Amino acid sequence: MNVAVKKIELIKWLARLQDEKLIHRVEALRASSIKEAHASRTPKNIKDLEVKLKRSKQDIEAGRVHTQEEVEKILKARFAD
Repeated sequence: MNVAVKKIELIKWLARLQDEKLIHRVEALRASSIKEAHASRTPKNIKDLEVKLKRSKQDIEAGRVHTQEEVEKILKARFAD
């Protein structure tokens, strides 16, 4: 079963869910996941920041960049209602 099908099944399950405690647990899991994702992208110290800056500079020099308009188009396509 692919990820898209699993997501749809979860959405259907959540839509029918009546257990408020379980809903709160799902909300807590979501919040925790968001915090973890943010923490994994945030440099922990100067050395990590320098590594991230070096990688960014390499990406720019190699042309792996997008204009603001391209980023907006990508995000609108991904998160369109």
